[in-house]
Amino acid sequence: MALSQLWFGLNRNVGAFLCIKPENCARNELAQQPVRHWHANIIKQDYRKVIDPKYNKGLGFTHEERQKLSVIGLLPCAYRTEAEQLYAANVNFNSQESNMGRYLYLRTLRSRQERLYYRFVSEYVEKVMPIIYTPTVGAVCQRFSSIYSSSMGLYVCKYDRGNMYHVLNNWPGKDIRAVCVTDGERVLGLGDLGAHGMGIAVGKLDLYTALGKIPPQYLMPVVLDVGTNNKMLLADPLYIGVREKRCTGKEYEDLVQEFMDGVVSSWGHETLIHFEDFATPNAFKFISKYQDNYCYFNDDIQGTAATGLAGFLAVERITKRPLNEHLILFVGAGSAALGIGKLVVKELMSRKMSAEEAMKNIYLMDSFGVVTKDRKDFILPDIEPFAKDMPPLTDLEQVVKELKPSILLGATGQGGIFTENVLRLMAQDQKQPAIFACSNPTSKAECTAEQAYNFTEGRALFASGSPFPPVLMDGKRLTPSQANNAFAFPGVALGAMCAKPHTIPDEVYLITARTLADYAVEEYPDSVILYPPVMDAANVAFKVGVAVAEYLFDTGLATKFPIPDDVCAFVSGYQYNTALEPALPVTWKYPEQPRISLPKDDTKECED
Repeated sequence: MALSQLWFGLNRNVGAFLCIKPENCARNELAQQPVRHWHANIIKQDYRKVIDPKYNKGLGFTHEERQKLSVIGLLPCAYRTEAEQLYAANVNFNSQESNMGRYLYLRTLRSRQERLYYRFVSEYVEKVMPIIYTPTVGAVCQRFSSIYSSSMGLYVCKYDRGNMYHVLNNWPGKDIRAVCVTDGERVLGLGDLGAHGMGIAVGKLDLYTALGKIPPQYLMPVVLDVGTNNKMLLADPLYIGVREKRCTGKEYEDLVQEFMDGVVSSWGHETLIHFEDFATPNAFKFISKYQDNYCYFNDDIQGTAATGLAGFLAVERITKRPLNEHLILFVGAGSAALGIGKLVVKELMSRKMSAEEAMKNIYLMDSFGVVTKDRKDFILPDIEPFAKDMPPLTDLEQVVKELKPSILLGATGQGGIFTENVLRLMAQDQKQPAIFACSNPTSKAECTAEQAYNFTEGRALFASGSPFPPVLMDGKRLTPSQANNAFAFPGVALGAMCAKPHTIPDEVYLITARTLADYAVEEYPDSVILYPPVMDAANVAFKVGVAVAEYLFDTGLATKFPIPDDVCAFVSGYQYNTALEPALPVTWKYPEQPRISLPKDDTKECED
């Protein structure tokens, strides 16, 4: 066996040696082609750059682009126009069997072709927003550890204390102008989800771009991972976050402060810092601490407040009753209700009313009943000014019967709390009762659109936090409105990022609410709707962005100089373009330059 192997090897090596001679090699023609050396003179584009999500056009690269970018052959022969790519994305989106499948498909598209993703979200916002935002994003956050596959944002954990600047600067983007940060303690109505809060931060910034047309390279989602008190997550072997109970007190607040200072030192004082889904006590504490010192925005309180006030202004217009004559009952005394209530007071005070007069018809009800002055302790100091001098009432049905509110807003996170009796009592006392079921996701809504219309004889002015389908009643199609923060925060962010203020005052949210309410009147003057359709969200964001930017320029809060003559055109020029434009740089012809003969080279005569 050994001798036969040796003989085989000798034959093979001798044959290879003989084939070196031209007359002995049948494949000599191929051997003489400079296959191994053709690339030495050609500068090839780095393939990784071509398929970077920011630049990748997929089958949208023309064949000329493919050749010049050295990707010819790495893509199938077919070329697809932008319309064809959108069609293909829509087919793939619709083919998914569940909303979770649709979400995962969109994440894959986002990681592959950035512009196509945002173009698709913008074109199909009505059916895509419930997937990347409420209600599907709630299920995503609950399952985030099991579906996690790659980095979607920056995770800053409590062990990074003292090294915040280094962690922040590990983010690939170097020109960051807005940060959406959460600690995941109160995600939607789902409670403490810890590091799973990344899902909501990513969703918010996706809508910055899809609706506000803010360039995605300027945005960074962040989770402050300080642990979680969710026992199920702590026991989950797949949990991706810090597997400890939440840190609190000074340790927690010092970490948040270090984060704020790290953002400013890394990207400047005008960087927008958007707080999302912090627990209510911390949310109000941080507003008091940071609003006057940073370019700070809390969507749960301030964005919700602007959206809620806009709905109330619509009720005022439709019912033809001044806002101060409406009795408003907030069921739930958390960040949403308090934020809206405080902004309503500011709106009424801007109409030359005192704070006491403005608060007179605003009632708060929490798990202990109507907030009254005989309470000894208030969970939040902001609740106390709304306390009423009246006997305590604990049953919602009784409260509605006694107070006869014309506007009922739920922000409880308790699905179905607006019962049939409650809704019938609202209809009994009001010609057009306004019902806001604002809790998210859909399962947490205080009532459905169908219940609101059926139990009020179709007279309700209804809006909800999550979308509900139209209701057919007595041959009439009733379309519910959506009280969605997406009508507010993309526009606020757009205006702030264009004007670059160091702080954002409460007046910005009054302007946002009025602009949103005015849009519904201008675009749908004959319609009885509280909010415009979701398909108009991008137009609303632009109008809000322009109004906010104009206010910041007019009041001297902007740091952008020189002040543009046309703010509308300036804001438009800042926006992200999703069109698939040519991938090759522009070229142009140069004239032929005169050439001078080289001098005679005499060195050859001296070579010998």
